[in-house]
Amino acid sequence: MIGKMIYIWNINGLKSDLAKRRLSGRHTLIYLICILAVQIASWVLAYPEDGVFNLWDKIETAGFAFFLIVGTGYCWYANGRKNGSDFALRYISLAWVFGVRYTVMVISPLALILYTPLSMFTELPDTTQWYDTLFIFVLRIPFYLALARHIRDVALNRLPAEDEISDFRERYAEDFDPSRYPGILRRYPATIIDAIFVLFLFIIFASMLQGDGELDLAARILMGCSLLFIYEPVLTSRRCTIGQKIMGIRVRRADTGGRIPVLKACIRIAVKLLLCAVSFFSIPVTRKRRGLHDFAAGSVVLYAGREYIPLNMGQGLNDLKRQVDIDRGF
Repeated sequence: MIGKMIYIWNINGLKSDLAKRRLSGRHTLIYLICILAVQIASWVLAYPEDGVFNLWDKIETAGFAFFLIVGTGYCWYANGRKNGSDFALRYISLAWVFGVRYTVMVISPLALILYTPLSMFTELPDTTQWYDTLFIFVLRIPFYLALARHIRDVALNRLPAEDEISDFRERYAEDFDPSRYPGILRRYPATIIDAIFVLFLFIIFASMLQGDGELDLAARILMGCSLLFIYEPVLTSRRCTIGQKIMGIRVRRADTGGRIPVLKACIRIAVKLLLCAVSFFSIPVTRKRRGLHDFAAGSVVLYAGREYIPLNMGQGLNDLKRQVDIDRGF
């Protein structure tokens, strides 16, 4: 946060200030300048060297205007339409903070996942292509949907009181224990480290299979899929991945506290790949800090050495002993 009121990342703090009317028109102007500066910079970087815009550049520009108009209208509707107040302030300030979060947590990882393997199979052209336009179009829809939800929260004052949050966390203190369940700033970097490691392996093996034949291309595609569904599921179910080791976290079953089976680990990585960074959004607001991929696989992420043993399973002493899995090493 810059100064007292200009937020960069803390969207809950911004929503609280908006609900309490702590921001003024001066802050709106500052947020607007930040948005325009970033947008102009992106246009300058994307401007073709020859100054010639192709068809997909024109479609992308038209799509930007379309989504801006429709998305702004939807946000205005979420703010209460004519009965809503401070729409410009809420829309601009939340668009800035949520835009920063969305870029870091969704757009950047998805672009890395999409374009890096694509560059292994073919030389990426300098001009805008159809998949570039489609990529941007697809990402703008959830952006405006989520932005409208934040605006609606402020308009309807759906922000829980501090005493309600405190009572809830005291009641379920163990489920929110920060020394037991790592947050998103610990788990997300572990995923990025693993993605970089898998990408490094992919580059090495792809360079060994370079060629122009269809067989070589199919082999590289099969190899990339194999690396994704072998590396993390196998290591997660047996020991831990490189990223989990570096960040000091482990993946365990939510019901027993033991290691998750390979099949569950495959489901977990499949959901994580499908939703990408969106799967991490539930971590700060759910008990035991579980991502969407954790719910799908029935898993929970713990700090290494802080595994737990559920005592409500009706199991004997020998079964409980087998659940003890304090993994302080690799």
